[in-house]
Amino acid sequence: MADTVKITLAKALKLKNRLAGRVTKLTEDIQAYNSVQQGAEAVDVRALYTRRADLVDRLADLKYAIYRANLPVQKAIFELAEKKAATALLAGLSTKHGTFHEGYPTAGEVTYVAQLRKAEVDELVARLEQEIDRLQDRLDGFNHETAVEIDRATAEAAQE
Repeated sequence: MADTVKITLAKALKLKNRLAGRVTKLTEDIQAYNSVQQGAEAVDVRALYTRRADLVDRLADLKYAIYRANLPVQKAIFELAEKKAATALLAGLSTKHGTFHEGYPTAGEVTYVAQLRKAEVDELVARLEQEIDRLQDRLDGFNHETAVEIDRATAEAAQE
């Protein structure tokens, strides 16, 4: 039986982010130092690759543990992501409406017709932000109340 440790889901998510960052750093080092000029300082790329492979395995295990723990709130996670995407869509939407002088040096008039006007977009964004906050609060509470069991070595690898 593997040596495990019980931590909150919130802590597991932090460990996941830390491990993912370490994998990214190792990936960058492997790419940067695999081929260097002769005589330049050499890095043991094979050792980095082995370490990266180990961390990727641990990261996959950690992600799976998080996934299993999140099953009761998975719909809320998907809703949160989609509401954030809708907010981003609205934030990037042009609400220019009316006639404007445009062009240099021979300015002409251009008339724009926005179907969704700024006030309506602002109202939609405000409603989405309220829903995002509600969902995020629910998920934050779940993450702090829910325990997940992970391999002790994985937790230690994220702390290194």
